[in-house]
Amino acid sequence: MTSLRNLSTFSVILPLLFIIMTSSAMAEPPSPKQEFRSIWVTTAWGLDWPKTTSRSGQQSSLIGILDQMKRQNMNAIVFQASARGDAFYQSERLPWAYNLTGTPGNDPGWDPLQFLIDEARKRGMEVHAWFNAFAVAYDSHNDAPATADIPNVRFSNFEWMEQQGWMNPGIPEAREWQVANVMELVENYDIDAIHFDRIRYASGGYSRDGSLMAEHNPEEIETLADWRRWNVTEFIRLVHEGIQEVRPTVRMGVTPLGHYDAGSTDGWGAGYGYSSVWQDSRYWAEMGYIDYIAPQIYWDIGTTTPPRFAYIVNDWVEKRRNDRFIYVGIGAYQPYVRSELDRQIDSTRVLGAEGQLYFRNDDVANSNFSGRYDKKAIVPPMPWRSMNEPNAVRDLAADVIGSQVTLSWEEPTPGRGETDPLFRYLVYRAKAGQVVSDQLIIDNPAYIVALTGERTFVDEPEAGSSGEDYIYYVTALSRNNVEGEFVKTELTVVPTDAEIHVAEQFELLQNYPNPFNPATNITFSLPVTSHVTLEIFDVAGRRVATLVNENMSPGSHTVTWDAADVASGVYLYRLQAGDFRKTRSMMLMK
Repeated sequence: MTSLRNLSTFSVILPLLFIIMTSSAMAEPPSPKQEFRSIWVTTAWGLDWPKTTSRSGQQSSLIGILDQMKRQNMNAIVFQASARGDAFYQSERLPWAYNLTGTPGNDPGWDPLQFLIDEARKRGMEVHAWFNAFAVAYDSHNDAPATADIPNVRFSNFEWMEQQGWMNPGIPEAREWQVANVMELVENYDIDAIHFDRIRYASGGYSRDGSLMAEHNPEEIETLADWRRWNVTEFIRLVHEGIQEVRPTVRMGVTPLGHYDAGSTDGWGAGYGYSSVWQDSRYWAEMGYIDYIAPQIYWDIGTTTPPRFAYIVNDWVEKRRNDRFIYVGIGAYQPYVRSELDRQIDSTRVLGAEGQLYFRNDDVANSNFSGRYDKKAIVPPMPWRSMNEPNAVRDLAADVIGSQVTLSWEEPTPGRGETDPLFRYLVYRAKAGQVVSDQLIIDNPAYIVALTGERTFVDEPEAGSSGEDYIYYVTALSRNNVEGEFVKTELTVVPTDAEIHVAEQFELLQNYPNPFNPATNITFSLPVTSHVTLEIFDVAGRRVATLVNENMSPGSHTVTWDAADVASGVYLYRLQAGDFRKTRSMMLMK
């Protein structure tokens, strides 16, 4: 990835930035293979989700968001798991969020965060649990009025609270309470990262901070500003230590204000993270407490009037500490920003940031980002974490029926010292005639056709009139997104209109996906016209469903079984066509 960090002076950088970011004729930077791409999915007030109190509606829309992000080639979701001292997950410490049922504290009968993790894993996406650190109560709104009947820290510990629903981090008990809330989530859910917002004071601080400093100042800090920064940093430090003890694979990210301090502006007065709200994110990076910073650079590129997007991005990249990653927070909710997303992506790539994060989902749900994400990418591995390569996948197999290719494989054996393995997989496809070197294919994101958490992949490449030879490669990714050695297979794919000539025997394939929830596809092939029955049975032999009972023509056929109304468990599916009969098993996991 190109970087301007090697330029010696701002006198060189600033003119270059101006040319790069204002020229509409500039060449589009190449799409990198490693790039964090994500969207903030906001649950406060149901801004992005949930927009209904129906369980099925909530689950369906959450799957819709994940599918949308998958189509956009996002590789992570930042999901607001605790918006205002509440929980979108099963907690013994925090009340259920009001907008799951319409009533604060009411159990919705399912676990949204676990559901999200399970579905995101299938799609090969990371889950970053977004946690509002010190904004812990709704100030007022119709669905959660300010009354003591609401199960919220605002009423159970009112002495910790300040204006507009903020909790004072200068109170040790308040900090420790919130640390324990975060650790409960980390201990109970297999997330990839914890992501902190509102990790600061409200602007201006609080009137009683002087007296609190006199009472709670174990480090004997001299100035009020330094004491406030220490309080926020102490929260970060305690969470970091807790994560290292109970689940060290979990990363930690923060999203501070877009301007770090007065030196990070180009002549524009602003709220500064360091001095206006007392968040010292660069120090947290320097100490190794956090893994990435996602600064909220919610401005347009601009040519004459600051703030200038490129200038501020460059400030964060140039002044990063401890090589921690910068994922640029982009304010897509602003129409003037949304109109230039392609140029902002180009800017972050040229300047050396490791990725982009968009606020918020509703504002980019229909965006194709001007083709900037047409190629898939993986989250960049973090060099300060384990860089051990996973072993190669096992038992790669390919079934070809006409133009449809089904790949399947077994997960790698865990490497030495690996106690908590989690694998994602990359699938590459290339025409055999294009392959000069296997490694050139692996290095080029243009050949990636799937980033998935499942161990099967169905593909339909375009084939020539006389068939085409393809090579498929499959690699495993570690938790830290380190890619292992490839395994490959070569095969011939023929056009769809030739499928009738390809099926030389009856065949029933393994369903896909498997395990599944709630629907799966069952593919079978027929060499001749046959009367076909395709039935589903439970393990006790009871028929659950009949999917096909009719005469069918030769060729490949795919039938979908929607098991939304069936309990989790192992099921058998049986194909009978003429004298041919075959049964396979599958697993429904809800």
